[in-house]
Amino acid sequence: MENETKSLWKLRLAAASIGILTLGVVYGGALFLTNDVRLIYVSGAVLLFVAAIWIGWKNEDWFAAVLLAVPLLASFSYLILQEVPVLWPNLILWPAAVAIGLVFLKVARARRGLAIVLVAGLLIGSTWYCVAYIPKQLARSLNRVTDASAPAFKLQPVSDESVPVTSQPGKILVIDFFSTTCAPCIAELPELAAVRADLSNDRDIEFVLVASDKGNDTPERFRSFIERRHIRLPLAFDSGGKAHESFGLKGVPALVILDREGRVRLTRMGYNAAETTFRRDLVEFLKTL
Repeated sequence: MENETKSLWKLRLAAASIGILTLGVVYGGALFLTNDVRLIYVSGAVLLFVAAIWIGWKNEDWFAAVLLAVPLLASFSYLILQEVPVLWPNLILWPAAVAIGLVFLKVARARRGLAIVLVAGLLIGSTWYCVAYIPKQLARSLNRVTDASAPAFKLQPVSDESVPVTSQPGKILVIDFFSTTCAPCIAELPELAAVRADLSNDRDIEFVLVASDKGNDTPERFRSFIERRHIRLPLAFDSGGKAHESFGLKGVPALVILDREGRVRLTRMGYNAAETTFRRDLVEFLKTL
């Protein structure tokens, strides 16, 4: 009996350790590969499911399963869910992956068809979440459509080409506040450049990419950084972050769209590669102004 108890607690300790390791792998992949929140979900679901199968093979202990899941669930709730609450289904689908993994071998031996149904259900739910739910909900949570007067502002041109440094009557202005040390900003760059290319025939739509010394950038560093990535966008500098603050924005990337009358029609804070409709939605919105 004592040996069984020791073995059970060894399994629980192993489950907690695997849970912490899973946490490191999931967030390490998101940090170094892409900021796509779908990667966070999928990698977490796969690792938790496989680890739960191992726990179920050793001993179908639900407390060990809880210890496996808690590190990832707790960190996700604290680090991500507070900023992006629309990702709450992670807190249902990850425990579901653990529960199905824990009973998978037992169910497969007794009722193979039920085991297939459980795994198929998890796959269907995960596919819906990643393909249909996340892109749409991210767009809704990050974009703020409005119709408000714009503050007075003026930017410092950085690139040699013509740079829109303030709103001009009769022209739409797209301002993207940026930092060379911001991973989501860098991930957004090709998408923004593609939007400008899509609208290259619309001469009344202007774009400007704006950095600031509040992000530890200088005009020279900013210009060199963009040139190395072969991004063709007009560049400007926002000394002291005054323009950024005047629009009531927090953090970067932050997007502002001004219409032909100089009114703010859309603000947006943040970018994630999981928002697969970013380019299409932005082009369609600009065409409606």
